[in-house]
Amino acid sequence: MHFLIAPNYAHPYDQRMVRGLANALSVAGHPAYALPAPLHDHEIVTMCQTLDIDVLMQVNRFRPMDPPLPPTVRHIAWFQDVFPETGANLRGCVQDSDIVYALGDPAVLGLTTELPCHVGSLITGVDEAVLNSKADPVGERIDFSLCGFIPGHITTAPSVKTDMLWYLDTLLARAPFLGKSRIFWLFRRALFRKRLPVDHVPYAMLNAFQGIVESLYRPLRGELDIHSLSAAMLMTAKPFLNAEPPSVERRKSRRRQGRFGMLLRPYSTSAGSMQIKTHRILGHLIAVATDEPEKLSGTNASIAYFAREYPRLLDRVALITEVLSVARSLKLSLELYGPGWDTHEPFKPYYKGILETQDELLTVYRRTRVNLANNTHGLGLHSRTLECMAVGGFIFTHASPHDTKPGGMHTSFEPGIHYGMFTPENLQEEVRRWIKDGAQRVKMGRCAAGVIRQKHLWRHRALQILEDLQG
Repeated sequence: MHFLIAPNYAHPYDQRMVRGLANALSVAGHPAYALPAPLHDHEIVTMCQTLDIDVLMQVNRFRPMDPPLPPTVRHIAWFQDVFPETGANLRGCVQDSDIVYALGDPAVLGLTTELPCHVGSLITGVDEAVLNSKADPVGERIDFSLCGFIPGHITTAPSVKTDMLWYLDTLLARAPFLGKSRIFWLFRRALFRKRLPVDHVPYAMLNAFQGIVESLYRPLRGELDIHSLSAAMLMTAKPFLNAEPPSVERRKSRRRQGRFGMLLRPYSTSAGSMQIKTHRILGHLIAVATDEPEKLSGTNASIAYFAREYPRLLDRVALITEVLSVARSLKLSLELYGPGWDTHEPFKPYYKGILETQDELLTVYRRTRVNLANNTHGLGLHSRTLECMAVGGFIFTHASPHDTKPGGMHTSFEPGIHYGMFTPENLQEEVRRWIKDGAQRVKMGRCAAGVIRQKHLWRHRALQILEDLQG
């Protein structure tokens, strides 16, 4: 069989991943081509025809539909990231012969729709050259480090003027007869084009989304359910999305509350009788926004951020804040690598840049006494964890209710034997314990590297794929 593997992004990490899998398939006797970047559907279909491809594997994408793949080409979708919209109306995106993988347990990641094809788990692998590398750490030892991305805060700044323009625009859009007129739509665009982004989301809505996530999501427990979070945001507005006219009493109640007051409420510094419940703010704003596709797209983008990225932010802030407290008290070092850390003022002094190559990344793993890790879904067997263990690094990560599921830490490793584990309640206690026990950390790193050699190389992933295609 001939394979073509396409990454999700043209980033070094994605390229290294698809290249590692392609090399392993080729060694197993099945020529495989790794693309450096994703392609449009028509381009990838043409390439499948030109290279006589038997299996197309794409990260985070279902099979191309327009134009369709040649009937002889099987498709593998490998979902490493799941978004709030992933999971709806998927039946038309797959065929019986397809394979859909998730980076861990599919249900935990959010792929819950019943599909007519094989659905399973495929975690990342490690290049055997990494496992066999014997380079000594270069530079001073690092006490604590974290290599990974931290999201920034949503960039929309509070602007009462912009929100008032948004409100006026929505009022015009709801004008009887005129609101749906093409000419009237063009008039509104001319009126607001230079002052109001088409996908603007009011500050009140962003406040509501943030409050919902902070109320429902518990950081550093590995139990994120993005579909539940996004549903909670939309369900809050369900009474206001109902087409049935409100009762007289409800109409009076809304007049007393004042829709314009709802919009401006987050800018008020006073509370008391003017305070508006979050669900009423959110309900009204979404009800208005759904009148127009561009406003709905802005709302959906905000929901995607707060359901998926904001929990990552909460996790990383909680983890580094706790570790930083210990590091300062014991006068130990902390280094942070990856995009985003320089945008957070408390962490700027510890930001050391972006690691451009795998060698740089592995060097940091080797130099660090305690490598910090977290996973919002609780599926800890991702590339950073496995590569760190492969070079004998000590991983320190949190417990999760999903530890025994595919992609979970306990499916391959045991806390206290292969890695250090904590809960939000005992984080500082455990990090103090492990930073002092250097001999045990080294022993655990060696044990973990042995497990990597036994079951977590790219050749193990290639064999799994070949077996699933024959099944």
